[in-house]
Amino acid sequence: MKIYLKILTVFLLMFSCQSNKKEGNNLESALEKEHTSQNNDIDVIITQQQFSDFFPKELGDYKLIEVSEETVLSRTITSAFYLKGEDMKNNMEYSIEDGYKKGASVIKEFETSYRYKNKGEGDTEYIYEERNGYQTIAFLQPEVNLNEIWFVYNQRFSIVLEGTEDSDKLWSYIKEKDLKKLDKY
Repeated sequence: MKIYLKILTVFLLMFSCQSNKKEGNNLESALEKEHTSQNNDIDVIITQQQFSDFFPKELGDYKLIEVSEETVLSRTITSAFYLKGEDMKNNMEYSIEDGYKKGASVIKEFETSYRYKNKGEGDTEYIYEERNGYQTIAFLQPEVNLNEIWFVYNQRFSIVLEGTEDSDKLWSYIKEKDLKKLDKY
């Protein structure tokens, strides 16, 4: 009887080891999938150099001066600074943020803002308008002579153009051929 009990104990021990090994494999494969997923996210995030190729060298009379990247919290925004002539007051900033990045909320922020149509305080005004098939939000600040137009391209890229020009003029600087450069991502 003791022999049967010993054999049964060894059998149960072997069975439980096999079960633990399978759980270990499942845990390993889950970790491997997570690692692969993270690597894939890293592979598709666009670099500053790739975004630099997106920005045109000129926007009307404005010339491209510099492209820079800034990370605030988990948001990475690539911006191009444009200048008209030598006067620093005649400038524009063209920014793009990739909403595909893990944890990015910029696309949701735009959709929520567009849906609820916020009102500005004082002289500040928001204009919600569809332009060339894109939902846009124009943020006008006449007290500081600064306006911006914000929209989302391909449900992925948040694009903002900010300057002293009125919103229609700002929109005229955004060219479909430049936007199409983002299609390869």
